[in-house]
Amino acid sequence: RKVLGKIPRTGAVRSYVYSGHTFNYLLDKDLIYLCIASLDAGSELVFQFLEEFRRSVTAQLRTGGASRTIDMTRNLRQLLLQYNEGSSSTKVGKVEQELEDVTEIMRDNLGKVMERGERIESLLSKTSLLNEETGSFRSGAKRYNNQLWWRDQRGRMMCWLLLLIAAVLLSLYLWNLYHRKAAAVATPLPDVGG
Repeated sequence: RKVLGKIPRTGAVRSYVYSGHTFNYLLDKDLIYLCIASLDAGSELVFQFLEEFRRSVTAQLRTGGASRTIDMTRNLRQLLLQYNEGSSSTKVGKVEQELEDVTEIMRDNLGKVMERGERIESLLSKTSLLNEETGSFRSGAKRYNNQLWWRDQRGRMMCWLLLLIAAVLLSLYLWNLYHRKAAAVATPLPDVGG
């Protein structure tokens, strides 16, 4: 009660530190919402609690009814349980949670990038192996083409050689035939009657 009398009515939100505790209050018209918390609770969480309590009290005052005090007490108990269990979070807590989520996503992404890098390395090694195999295939194909070309040329050469041999034999035959006729005309026939 001594503290309530010393609270100035000018500021809407204030906080004082005394003997390891913070005295936080929120002014709303004629009502003063006061919360005493430990220093490590942080002022943001305390003022979030006060603002949430102020909203629930304002809603209870509008509805009216005989059970108003009981409802306010129940709401206060629920809020205290909620904030003491840590299920309510401040902006800083939300940012920390988001940062932790982003960090986890980045770790997953880095893992995927590293996995992709391993796949790329595997793909590069397979590509170089395929390149080597292509070179050996190319040289083998060239060798095979040369063998086929020589086989084809050998057949053609044999044909030309046979034609040449036939031409030589024909010319020898004709030359021999011609010389026999010429020798027969040049040799006189022996006289039989004479």
